[in-house]
Amino acid sequence: MKFPWTFLVPMLLLVSVTTGYTNPNSKATENSTFFDTRLSDETVEERIAQIGLPFDARNTPQIKSLIRRFTVEGQHDSEDILGRAKIYFPIFEHYLRMYGLPETLKFLPIVESSLRPAVFSPVGAAGLWQFVPSTARLYGLTVNGQVDERLDPHKATEAAVRMLGSLYQQFGDWALVLAAYNCGPGRVRKAMRVAGSSDYWTLRAYLPTESQRYVPRFVAAAYLMNYHAAHGLSPDFPDYDLLDTRTFKINRSIHLGTVARELEMSYRTLTRLNPSYQQGLISASSKGQYITVPTRIANQFAERYLENSNLVVPANRQKSQYVTVPGDSLDTLAVLFQCSKEELIAWNGLGSEQLTVNQTLNVYLPRRVARP
Repeated sequence: MKFPWTFLVPMLLLVSVTTGYTNPNSKATENSTFFDTRLSDETVEERIAQIGLPFDARNTPQIKSLIRRFTVEGQHDSEDILGRAKIYFPIFEHYLRMYGLPETLKFLPIVESSLRPAVFSPVGAAGLWQFVPSTARLYGLTVNGQVDERLDPHKATEAAVRMLGSLYQQFGDWALVLAAYNCGPGRVRKAMRVAGSSDYWTLRAYLPTESQRYVPRFVAAAYLMNYHAAHGLSPDFPDYDLLDTRTFKINRSIHLGTVARELEMSYRTLTRLNPSYQQGLISASSKGQYITVPTRIANQFAERYLENSNLVVPANRQKSQYVTVPGDSLDTLAVLFQCSKEELIAWNGLGSEQLTVNQTLNVYLPRRVARP
């Protein structure tokens, strides 16, 4: 029997095209092929070295497996993490710079909470940095039925940075610090005694099972944040109102529901931006409490709720605003704006000298005198 060639040729062409077709939406398949065929041990080692982690970050089979989990199996979760990093990394960088700690420690909350500020663990740890209540209180955080400052990105980050600094004073090695952050300094010291070594990679076998994975997960998280694009991953950013924000320090008592109603915004968004206020109530405080709002309503918020919004402009100066960036302090800003720290405090009704990131400040700039 003879085949009709006019029918067979188009069929062969269709088969060849179909065989070579790759679904553009099958990112997991693409990433898996990319990972298996192109990502050599040498490449992983070179990339890890370029991150500049503050300890001997080796490429082990476990780390490579965790990198694969971030970049292949868990790609959707990883893209969510990449999007949330836009919100929280500036806060982490600010406090790490303030206390002089390595900036790469900002990757630690990825391991702890996947950058979810309101997450609770089965053992009662909470927040971006996963504090248990006793440790939180030890580092000055309030935890009660009304306020849980473990969920406050600013206050919890400062507490975590202080804790990390304290652990470094004890161990003098950042890999050991990370292990101690996970399982406690007592268990790390015990592992050091049993192993007869202070090298993390030597003693890790004597740590609890979870802690043996902790530093490798940190390395894999750092890899994700630096090389996600090489694996075809891109950030899945949150809603714009969560992404573009301003933070204010207020002294008065206020309810988030009132703010949402009067400024015509979503109460759910406002509580997501301020998760530490368990019942939506911000109590009056002479030291001031942080509240974060979307940038689009920041001016309305300042005009309505800040006590010093009607402050008279000092002579020969013009009113302006400044939004703080990581590392800012009143000392540096006083030099920048040619004023004193005391003036900055007075202009903004600050209860202390402490600033956080994305904080909106009133500043009064010297008026320029026109030259003849």
